[in-house]
Amino acid sequence: MDVTQRIIDCARERAAGIVVEDFCIGVGYTGIKLSDGSGGVSYTFRNDLGPGCGVLPGAGRIGVITAEKALDWALSKNLAYASIGIAAANALLNRDYEQGQNIADAIECAPDDVVGMIGWFCPLVNRYKDAKKLFVFERGARLAANRGAAELRPEEDEESILPECTKVVLTGTCFINKTADRLLSACRNAREITIVGASTPMCPQVLKEYGVTALAGTRIADADLALKIVAHGGGGMDLSPASIKLFERI
Repeated sequence: MDVTQRIIDCARERAAGIVVEDFCIGVGYTGIKLSDGSGGVSYTFRNDLGPGCGVLPGAGRIGVITAEKALDWALSKNLAYASIGIAAANALLNRDYEQGQNIADAIECAPDDVVGMIGWFCPLVNRYKDAKKLFVFERGARLAANRGAAELRPEEDEESILPECTKVVLTGTCFINKTADRLLSACRNAREITIVGASTPMCPQVLKEYGVTALAGTRIADADLALKIVAHGGGGMDLSPASIKLFERI
């Protein structure tokens, strides 16, 4: 059973009797509000949703969706459905966590660290500037390109370089696009694996079994405001008035 399926199974334990009150697929994030008042968000892979003008069949006519059905969507190859599913999981799993330490303050860096980062997270790039080596993997990155202290590498190099890394930073989007198992298995020599971003499900009981040592996710404190921000095309920073940053060592 893959890691995303296991996370969804944990969220399902909290989903009984809950339905989806509303959801929105924005250009930056996808948001959801459940009937218990909880909310969740996840990244929208807007460049991977196809060339059509619509991304969700039956939009506006879907009817009642149970939270359990929304969770099933997390496993879909359709990334619009998958984003809704992970947002639903986050609404259910992240709601019990209180504000945590700022991720940039929680990170420690030693001169002998070899760091792998999936995606460019500016505050953390600066935090790792004194590492022996910092690889940042980005889609379409030019081979061996450099940006400050970081070496940009294409995503095709992840599986060959991540085993060299002592610390790894993954984004919670890996649960949406089904790369989580591949990436986590490549981090076999990492002392620390941190999963960051608003798409991160706070599910330590599962993720610690995959070597994850810290989770930096988001709890939505105002689901209505979060949906409005998502609908208006907002991104991570825009969601700040509606959310609480979380950090948990596991």
